Amino acid sequence: MNAIGTAMRIATDPPRKLAIRASGVITPLDYIPNGTVLIDGGRIEAVIRSPETTISSDYQVWDLGDRILAPGLIDIHNHGALGHFAREGPDAVRAISRWLVTTGTTSWLPTAGDLEGVRGVVAAINAPHDGAMIEGIHNEGAFLFPKYLPGESEAPPPRAEVSKYRDVLEAAEGHLRLMDVSPDLPGALDVIRAIRASGVVASFCHGGADYELFRQAVDAGVTHVTHVFNVMTGLHHRRPGAVGAALTIDSLMCELNADGHHVHPVAMDVAIRCKGLDKVCLVSDMQAAAGLPDGDYEWLDRIIDGEFEWTGVKLVKGGGVVRLRSADPELDGTISSSVWPVIHGVWNLVHLVGTPLKDAIRFASRNPATAVGIDGWTGSISPGKRADFVVIDADVRLFATIVAGREVFHDENGVPGDVEVIQSV
Repeated sequence: MNAIGTAMRIATDPPRKLAIRASGVITPLDYIPNGTVLIDGGRIEAVIRSPETTISSDYQVWDLGDRILAPGLIDIHNHGALGHFAREGPDAVRAISRWLVTTGTTSWLPTAGDLEGVRGVVAAINAPHDGAMIEGIHNEGAFLFPKYLPGESEAPPPRAEVSKYRDVLEAAEGHLRLMDVSPDLPGALDVIRAIRASGVVASFCHGGADYELFRQAVDAGVTHVTHVFNVMTGLHHRRPGAVGAALTIDSLMCELNADGHHVHPVAMDVAIRCKGLDKVCLVSDMQAAAGLPDGDYEWLDRIIDGEFEWTGVKLVKGGGVVRLRSADPELDGTISSSVWPVIHGVWNLVHLVGTPLKDAIRFASRNPATAVGIDGWTGSISPGKRADFVVIDADVRLFATIVAGREVFHDENGVPGDVEVIQSV
């Protein structure tokens, strides 16, 4: 694994009317060679297919040469970066937002598992901020089944209470979009019904639920699967497990952590073949060690969000992953989230799985936007939507990130999608 730093340029006054020409435009439902996108006031006005079309002199023209214009990437499962957890208050959320645009992410859902963290994200949403757009809140933590790793408590799992969900919903002040639940917790099915009734997306997450219990959770209202394959019962030919349910129930949207460590490329391919182009969305599942150098991190007074009661643990980052320092690396459940942004998953799908670039971009833009209900204004290049873009090449090198028509990141050499971006803090 290599690591690089990045150059960043912030535009101050972007032109109101802008025409961006590219060797290819990924919408991502289509690939338009030699296309042009017109922008007016930070919104997409038109997508022009003919390279012969005359552009009005009212527009400033950006010619990208042989580079590709694609929708900005969207991350709906992200615990943090640069030493910050998203649950640690508005300043942490804003710092993560600023860093995310250097990785091509233009919209995200901060992941916060407790009431304090949820309130901090709300404060960040309600205050002016730059960087990636904060589109709402993902909660992974309120209803997690314990992993029961060696040395952890063997106490029975806690009961899932509808009243606790209502507390989260109230704290989110209308910004909760995605709520994770382990269906094998006592009372979980009632919580799932309450989530569905409130208009929030209910997601299967963690635990030892078998195929039959998974089906009951779907009947109760689950429509989404958090990081398919990870922390769930696997597929066996006589026991299809949670993975078997996730891959064969057509209505379910499956998150895929394609960082190359959580899921083998063959399993990624299996998921895409089973779910098709509409029901896979890439997520980073990043945590605070993303963007930091390899080494030991003794976060003794901090909650490691997204894990059941991981507080004050010692972690080690190396080889592209973060693990419990004292745990057997061969033991399932010891990886602590990820350190790779969504663009790395795009790179892996293209280079390790053989996914066409257009489809890999779709998994990282349109699909996550659709999953959490923000596709009305972002996630694809179509008239009326916000002008959120990445400028890349066919090798998934990132040259620029544009949010609402404003260039917020630029690197003329291009940031390779297969190396970790390390930034001094």
